[in-house]
Amino acid sequence: MRSAALLLLAVCGSVAAQDVPLVFDVENTSAGLPKPALLRVDQFRSNLTLPDPFRLFNGSLDTGFAGWERRRAEVMASLESYEIGPKPDPADVDVTATYANDTLSVVVTRKSNGRSLTLRSPIFLPSGSGPFPAVIGMTWRCSPAFPCTGTGSLPSDIFTSRSVARIPYFHDQVTTYFASSHANDAYFSLYPEYQVANGNIGQYSAWAWGVSRLIDGIQIAARQGSLPIDLSHLAVTGCSYAGKMALFAAALDERVALAIAQESGGGGMPAWRVSHAVEPNGSVEKIDNTNYTWFMKDMRAFSADSVFTLPHDHHELMAIVAPRALLATGNTDYTWLSNRSAYISARAARETYEQLGIGDRFGFYIDGGHRHCNVPDSERPVVEAFVDKFLLGRSAGTNIQIAPYPDLDYQGWMPWSLRRDIKQLVLGGTLTAKQGAGLSDKLEAALASIAAGKTKPALKQLDAFVNQATALVKTGALTAEQGAAMIGRVNSTRSRLGA
Repeated sequence: MRSAALLLLAVCGSVAAQDVPLVFDVENTSAGLPKPALLRVDQFRSNLTLPDPFRLFNGSLDTGFAGWERRRAEVMASLESYEIGPKPDPADVDVTATYANDTLSVVVTRKSNGRSLTLRSPIFLPSGSGPFPAVIGMTWRCSPAFPCTGTGSLPSDIFTSRSVARIPYFHDQVTTYFASSHANDAYFSLYPEYQVANGNIGQYSAWAWGVSRLIDGIQIAARQGSLPIDLSHLAVTGCSYAGKMALFAAALDERVALAIAQESGGGGMPAWRVSHAVEPNGSVEKIDNTNYTWFMKDMRAFSADSVFTLPHDHHELMAIVAPRALLATGNTDYTWLSNRSAYISARAARETYEQLGIGDRFGFYIDGGHRHCNVPDSERPVVEAFVDKFLLGRSAGTNIQIAPYPDLDYQGWMPWSLRRDIKQLVLGGTLTAKQGAGLSDKLEAALASIAAGKTKPALKQLDAFVNQATALVKTGALTAEQGAAMIGRVNSTRSRLGA
């Protein structure tokens, strides 16, 4: 539970943000909660918008940070059940670690069958006594042609110049990236009940598990005094398929203070349902054509228009990194990355962070004019700002929302974002509490209908919202501009619903 975790509190920002932790010292703060009750297949309903990140599967609503732990647990369970397969309970393993000769060795032994897996990573420490913040870079090998940096595809000097330790995560020590068969991979020896060939597991579950066990080893060696790492300032990063890996690793382990998911493409930053709606088939990575060793084969059930019945989407994969920090990037030179979908998904994730009062902890940067997984000079200050703020505790501007899509409608995908607009109008004195409640009641009724797949009632309830907003303009409670902005957003959602 959160009360049992080490809470590193924010030292800057709004009063609300100061009450929201930046990181935890346990892998999963919701481990003690009852297992979330997931929907049966026959309960799935088509949702043509991005699912409301604050609506529980039972239909109840909790928009505050106090309820986020429970909702996060639901989204994690949904991701594991419908996309990547279960991330095994760490209670079933014993972990030992030694740090010697600049190398960390982590032995993971499964209690129930006695089998073991070993993770080995060189650790590049800055000069000095530490403890040092650290970045864990997703990678598959070290060689003369592919030297170890421990920073994924990010420039290593961003970290060396700031005395940040660098730790490569060799994902092939868990399950191999390039292979025609995974039957002999170390992870599947440890967990023989899971097999990629059977389709009951995806590699992203295994790879995320491996990152967590590496962090276990870092914790053990640090607490033994042999490894001078600051456990409250750990980052993960990767690009492309490894960008997805970093994103899943951070989403499923709350000891990660910062994730930098670089150009992750479909299955990472972009929302599955948005990619299906806005991109032609074959042009981007969708559920229809993704890699089904990375993901469970059962996810194919959500192909084509069935994607709209997926109970979650990837704006929520990014959102459950919250309250910890996340920077996600794209690259418009590569259509396959589904950058327009990534932008809409990022807007929705950002809104989730905003509703939690911590908008500055999520940023997105989508540009072009450079090779895949390269960091151009224009993007570098953004990466540095997130490193400075969330690994070093320095003051830095992280309110980053950059993308070349000024005319791309994202608001119709996230009608639940109107909650914050209404709240701000009431707090600012523009609307009375009663007027705000009237709008909120109509909005929440529409959102509940959308979540239940009841399009006709939702459209009627949105019409009622528009009528009240129009009446508030006529009485002078709202300016014409304020009313038009609200009504425009509702009409975008009405279009999404087929009106």
